[in-house]
Amino acid sequence: MSPISYTSCILSNGLKVVNFSSPHPFTFDTGEILPACHKEWVNKMSLDITETEEPWNGSHSITDVKLHVSIPKYVLGVLERLETNGDIDVVIIPFMLLQALKDSGHSYKKCRVIRLVDRVTKIIHSNKFCI
Repeated sequence: MSPISYTSCILSNGLKVVNFSSPHPFTFDTGEILPACHKEWVNKMSLDITETEEPWNGSHSITDVKLHVSIPKYVLGVLERLETNGDIDVVIIPFMLLQALKDSGHSYKKCRVIRLVDRVTKIIHSNKFCI
């Protein structure tokens, strides 16, 4: 891995958690902070997204956008390395990536999405994640 990559921390409950690609830090309900990823890494781990625009037939000038998401092979490669790393328990990924993995038939047991304790403070659970 290059020096600019995902970030990680060990929670008080013993879980080693990885921030796969978020440019924002995560604060857990136990006080630990999982650092944000570097901008270069975030961009490198981006999904391939194709947009199709269609006018909306309502009374306002609105455009509907349909997204087609695919996962680059190098992103899958990083996920595979994290999945097989015995020192990592949970890999926090974006919801859109989790959905794309499911849609494409990929299954990674460590990949999870955050679960907020509180929407206002953005504190997240240290022992509860979405699949």
